[in-house]
Amino acid sequence: MMNPYFIPTPFEKETPVILEKRALTPTLTTADLPARYLQLLADQNGGYVKNMVVPTLEPTSDGLDCAHLHYIYGLSSDSEKSIPYQDFLPDYFIIFSAHEACYFAFDYSISGTEPAIRYLDTETDNWQEVASDFDSFLQLLRYGKIYLPLEGYLSRTEAEHAFLLVTDHADLEELFEHLEGTADKEWYFAWINHFAQMAEMREVAFRALETQILYFRLVLPDNAQAVFDLFPEKQEWIETELAADF
Repeated sequence: MMNPYFIPTPFEKETPVILEKRALTPTLTTADLPARYLQLLADQNGGYVKNMVVPTLEPTSDGLDCAHLHYIYGLSSDSEKSIPYQDFLPDYFIIFSAHEACYFAFDYSISGTEPAIRYLDTETDNWQEVASDFDSFLQLLRYGKIYLPLEGYLSRTEAEHAFLLVTDHADLEELFEHLEGTADKEWYFAWINHFAQMAEMREVAFRALETQILYFRLVLPDNAQAVFDLFPEKQEWIETELAADF
């Protein structure tokens, strides 16, 4: 049965949930986490969400009446994907999602009750409750789309989420074009590899590869050959271009 909240993430190994007691704030531990959150992790130990829009009563940096949720932390040995220890907010907040200066957190400020869910933006000092508990929070989530900025780049979190949410050829092509100059070519080629193995996205993936060969061939990553091998019908063109002088 597919998880209704998380998107399966390619080239990421599923990690076991680690339930051993550890501190998450100066006063709270993993033993304080909501049962509904732990139930969610039993299906998938954290990940990018299928529905990213959280309705809000006040404006946020994402919209007039919403905030964007990208990744829900799990409980694992991978510090980048697991709920972190936090000591920069009041110690009754356990952070379960973060993107730049914005956080979603369990709020234990009212003792003896299920923790409410707070949206926190430390840059704009925007602290607002978005749900009375975690189960209500999950039910609030709505479909949303990540739009490419007119200036600057998507963050790595936004870019990965955008790749996972994309279903349209045109959107995928725009996303590859937007990110074509990224310095992390290995990461970029992993996504080309991913979409090259989908029959309906294969042509778009090759056009992204074509651009990398034509304009970035001096900085092609170690995993480039694995992508070349996915296009045997293009091998002659690939070899000719790689051998050509600028």
